[in-house]
Amino acid sequence: MGGWGPPLRIAVRTARRAKGRTLLVAALIGVPVLAASWIGLTNVAGSPTGETLAKTTIGTSDAQLMVSPYAKYGPQQQEPQLNGGEPAPPPGVVASRDAAKVDPLAYLPPGSTAARSLYEMGSTEVRGPETNTSVRLLTGDGQSKLLDGTFKLDSGRMPGKPNEVAVSPELAKFLALLDGKQLKPGATVRTADNQELVIVGLARTLFGPDTRALFTTPDSRLVDADSDARYYYLVDLPATANPDAVSNDLLRNGMYLVPRANIIDPPPSLYGGAGDAGAVAVMALVVGFGILEIVLLAGTAFAVGARRQTRELGLVTATGGRPRDVRRIVLLQGLFAGVLGAGGGLVIALLLMVVGKPLWEKMLNSVIVGFQVPWTNLLVIAVLGLLAGLAAAVVPAISAGRQMPMAALAGRFTVTAGVVRIRRPALVMVIAGVVLTVGGSGWMASMLEAAKKLATEGSGRTTLTPTGPIALVLLGITATIIGLVWLLPGLVAKTAGIARIFPLSGRLALRDAARHRHRTGPATAAIMMAVAATAAIAFAAANSIAADAVDYRPESLSGDGIIDFGGEVPYSASTVGKVAELIPAKATYELGAVALRGQQSSGGYTPGLMAMGPAGMEGMSGYPVLVIDPDYIARFPEYGPKAAAALREGKVVVPDQAALKGSMARLTSETDYEGKLAKPFPGAVVSSPPDVGRLRFASLVSPETANKLGTVQVLQAQYVLEREPTDDEFAAVARVLGHDDLLVIEKGYQSPARLWLLGLIGAATVVTLLGVAISVSLSAAEGRADLATLAAVGAPPRRRRNLAAAQAWVLGQLGCLLGVGVGALYGYTAHAAFGSPSFVIPWQEIGAIVIVVPLFAGSLAWLMTRSRLPMVRRVD
Repeated sequence: MGGWGPPLRIAVRTARRAKGRTLLVAALIGVPVLAASWIGLTNVAGSPTGETLAKTTIGTSDAQLMVSPYAKYGPQQQEPQLNGGEPAPPPGVVASRDAAKVDPLAYLPPGSTAARSLYEMGSTEVRGPETNTSVRLLTGDGQSKLLDGTFKLDSGRMPGKPNEVAVSPELAKFLALLDGKQLKPGATVRTADNQELVIVGLARTLFGPDTRALFTTPDSRLVDADSDARYYYLVDLPATANPDAVSNDLLRNGMYLVPRANIIDPPPSLYGGAGDAGAVAVMALVVGFGILEIVLLAGTAFAVGARRQTRELGLVTATGGRPRDVRRIVLLQGLFAGVLGAGGGLVIALLLMVVGKPLWEKMLNSVIVGFQVPWTNLLVIAVLGLLAGLAAAVVPAISAGRQMPMAALAGRFTVTAGVVRIRRPALVMVIAGVVLTVGGSGWMASMLEAAKKLATEGSGRTTLTPTGPIALVLLGITATIIGLVWLLPGLVAKTAGIARIFPLSGRLALRDAARHRHRTGPATAAIMMAVAATAAIAFAAANSIAADAVDYRPESLSGDGIIDFGGEVPYSASTVGKVAELIPAKATYELGAVALRGQQSSGGYTPGLMAMGPAGMEGMSGYPVLVIDPDYIARFPEYGPKAAAALREGKVVVPDQAALKGSMARLTSETDYEGKLAKPFPGAVVSSPPDVGRLRFASLVSPETANKLGTVQVLQAQYVLEREPTDDEFAAVARVLGHDDLLVIEKGYQSPARLWLLGLIGAATVVTLLGVAISVSLSAAEGRADLATLAAVGAPPRRRRNLAAAQAWVLGQLGCLLGVGVGALYGYTAHAAFGSPSFVIPWQEIGAIVIVVPLFAGSLAWLMTRSRLPMVRRVD
């Protein structure tokens, strides 16, 4: 049987005969290929490159031109590109011109055309049917053909006059201007300052299409002049123009030109571009473990398949075939399943991208403009899946090639027996991996703590990329997982030693797992790795939530309602009173600042009073004066009654004794940093203020005292509520305030742990059931003759169901326990990386994974297994 032809025909025929097993292995390979291909396709769809990027960025134009407020730029250090690269102005050149008044055509070659690109110019307030709302304001020459492709026009046209606008479908829906999906005739929109604008079309931005947006012309009255702003144009150059020469000329006039060719094929950046080594290492680790998991699960299936083919492979050797021919048959089966799985996964991913385009646009929050297929990446993914299928068949092929012909013809295969030993090198790898992970996490924590200290002491923010600790942690986790995979067959066999404490089905399950550890070991390892991922996410989420909870600062006591003034809604006593009537408020308090009478405002900001702080106070020169009702502050335990008593005496309450000179505080304007104009005022010290809103870093005065010091500006109204307002009450408040979502109920830090719990348990259940189902089904197929023997000696029909349930529970329990242990290593690192105050263990999630998931796997196996078994022949 020389060559590859006969083995190929036998492999294909066997694959067709055992369709279930072939499809199972193909699915094990195909699902990861499908997932990886889909991620690659959606990533390219959300972040286009090449011609698609050029079309979405500069439409049909030849280049993008940025006009700056600088009259001149310095020499170009690198080729122009979209993301960075703008040169600095020469020494002495400052932003001295209004870029909006610069005509770019005066500096472009004759025959050029230019149009303002759509650019977000802040936001504006528009009136809705009941409340106002803030919307994105995008300005540009939308009617120019140069902008085609940079936005999506659903209906109508883009604005061409100052009193015309186009709106996004989401804004039109909020304004109740849609008739089905079409704009109502004669639709208009009114701004908060009472400007009425004619709506001429429905349009969306390519990124963030579901937001509320307003499209205007550059000369619209909604656009505020900004002398420091940069303005972007799309330009079309004559065919004879040299973009590089034009770019150099424009730089001398304070303009930056990015040619279309540089967008399609970006030039290399002088500032980095090497990528994050840590991120690359993590991605390589994930891909490597994913391939290892495929090999473990698919290899288990191939091992059982090879043993089911024992007689057929024995015939091959009996008719003159060599061991290498047997190996070729099994390897080609792996190759066939790999081709089927990888090819199927790739094709299904491409079909899903086409069919599910509206769903992916919702998920990516962007309009997919044409499909870019990263063929190179997809080919690499498919080849990896193919090689994983081939690698999964290597060990079964070697074992099949070693079978003696007579034993194979009799249908017998060698069962692992003898003394089971735990491999010492594997145990050393596990211990070393744990030590490296813990050491790397400690190293990372110390580096982050040192960086945080430097950031606190310095004037800027210190950033850190702990490459060394990350490498050490990744090395430790990799060594731990490889060591556990190596240990697992022996560990599974060792568990058979406790079989005597279980009932009959449990004893049979444990001994079957030990006897057939060629499949139970890899299957348990695959479950362990999959559960490790979900457990790692649980630990990371729990420690991230703990870090966020430490940083959270409530605005008031839990259950209070809060309205901030000064933004969308100006303060008025009548507004505060009307809101109190609409909600179940027991008491109303106003918090504010104090400004000296006659204090000049600058840019709408009026400096308030502050109590001078002690010398060397970090980050500030004093404590801003906060006007607060003594009854309000008295609600806070310990600190409150003391502060309220001092406020009723007409004193200023400060948090530090060093802020007083004798018994007097020094009050001055917030702009008087050195306290040259400070005046003494009776003060009292109440230390340890609550970490709530403005209270922690403020000095306090009562409303009566504040009126003596200056003018009170109310910043916030707080309501003590009997219960949380209903949706109707919230809507009534929004109508009074003229804007939605301004009344906020303080509920303390809201942990998303419940959502994480459900998601993680679901993910752990799916991956555990997959590994358990494969192992149990293969066990049932491989042990059918043993079950027939049990039935022949009087075992009841339910024994088979009990045995399947016990096998599922044993494998699931062992895999989940080890997976949680590996996930805890990730979690310990996450504790250091997120800055959690302590190592938080998500007991609910871990308990569900360790206890509930294996029990669910066993119950499902019991339900899905038939009690009665068809008659089989036992050959010995």
